[in-house]
Amino acid sequence: MKVLILGAGPAGCALAHGLKKADIPFRIFDKGEDVRRNRHWAFTLGWARPYLLELLPEELGAKLNSCQVDPNVDCAAIGQDKIILYNGQTREEAFTFPIPNAREINIRQLRTLCAEGLEVQYRKKFTHFEVIENGGVRVYFEDGTSEEGDVAVGVDGAMSQVRQQLLGPAATPDLLPFVLMNFNASYTTEQALYIKKNLHPLVDIAIHPAGHYIRTNVLDMPDQNDPSTWTFQILSTWAPKTVEDYDNETDRLKRLKALVKKNGWAEPYKSAIEWIPDDTFVLRDQLKIWKTVKWENRDGRVTLCGDAAHAMTFHRGQGANNALFDSYCFVEAMKAVRDGKPLKEAVDEYDEKILKRGMEEVQISKAQTFFTHDWENFINSPVIKLGTKPSHSAKSEGYQ
Repeated sequence: MKVLILGAGPAGCALAHGLKKADIPFRIFDKGEDVRRNRHWAFTLGWARPYLLELLPEELGAKLNSCQVDPNVDCAAIGQDKIILYNGQTREEAFTFPIPNAREINIRQLRTLCAEGLEVQYRKKFTHFEVIENGGVRVYFEDGTSEEGDVAVGVDGAMSQVRQQLLGPAATPDLLPFVLMNFNASYTTEQALYIKKNLHPLVDIAIHPAGHYIRTNVLDMPDQNDPSTWTFQILSTWAPKTVEDYDNETDRLKRLKALVKKNGWAEPYKSAIEWIPDDTFVLRDQLKIWKTVKWENRDGRVTLCGDAAHAMTFHRGQGANNALFDSYCFVEAMKAVRDGKPLKEAVDEYDEKILKRGMEEVQISKAQTFFTHDWENFINSPVIKLGTKPSHSAKSEGYQ
C-alpha cells in the first residue's frame, strides 16, 4: 500500500510521520516553493497536542515548544494557561476560561519542524486525479508529472483543489458577512517592547462592545535582544460598516486605523494599531467556511483531511486542532488497512467520523463568529458554554 499526501503543512507532515512510524509507504507533495510558503500566522495548540506528539517521532516532539511564538514563555508555570477575553474599550477582563497546556505556535516554525526527516516534493501543484484500472489512484501535477498510489488524501487547506474535484460546484465555500484582516507588523524597539509587555503572554484577544474583534500576539523573535526584529500578528474582524468595507479592495490598513480611533480602543490596542507603519501590506481576505457536504471517496481511493475537509472560522480556535486530530484518525485508518481491513471500509469509517465532527465544529465556530460581534449576547456563545473543548468530547449545547 502507498499513500499519496497532497499538502505538506503541519497536518500533512504529521500525517506522513505517523505513516512512517507505522511502516506504511507514502509520498508527500506540496505546491509551495519551499517549507516557508507565503502566509504566516500563529495558532493556539490545545487539545490536539497529544495527538500531534503521537504522530511525530520522539526527537521532533521534544522540540515542539521551540515552535512557540515566544519560546521563553511557559503560561502554565506563570498561572496564565487560560484564555482571557478583554473588553477592548476598557481593557477589563470580560470573560475567562481555562486552556490547559496550551501553546501559541508559530505555524512556519512548526511546518519546518514537522518537515524534518521527510522527503517533501515541493513545487508540485495538484491539478487532478483519476482512479485507474488496477484499483489505484493517480494524481497529476501542473508540471506534467504524476504519481500512482493506493489512496490519496487532500491535506491542501481551505482552498483545496482535491476537494474541488471531489465535490465540484458543491465545494464552493460560504462567505460570512464580516471584514477580515490578518497580517504581520513590525515596530520600533520602544514600540515593540511596550506592546509585548502589555499583551497577555499566551495570546491577547479583545472584543470592543461596538462589535470589533482584535487578536494580537508576537509572531517572530529572530533576535530576542533586538525588539526591532520582532514581528507581530494582527487579526481583526468586524461587520461591514462602509462601502469600502464591502468593496474590501483598497486602503485596508487605513480603514482599520480609522475604526480603532473612532471606537476609542484602550491600550495597548490603540497604540498597536496606530503605530503600524503605513506601508505595511494587508492582503485582501474574506471570512469563508466550507459547506458541510459529504464527498464521494471513489471506493476509498481519495479523501480529505484538515481544512480541506472542514474549513472553519477561528473565533473558537478549533481549526488547527481538528486538522491535527484528522491526521491522527487517518493514520489509524491506514494502520487498520495494513492489518487487514478493506481499504474502502476503513476510509468510509474515517470519512464518517471527520464529516460528523467537522459538520458540528463548522457550525459551532460559525455561531461563535456571530456571537463574537454581538457584545450583549456574547455570554450565550459556544466559547462560554464549551470553552475550547473539542466538539467530539463536549456536545454542542444546541449550536449544531
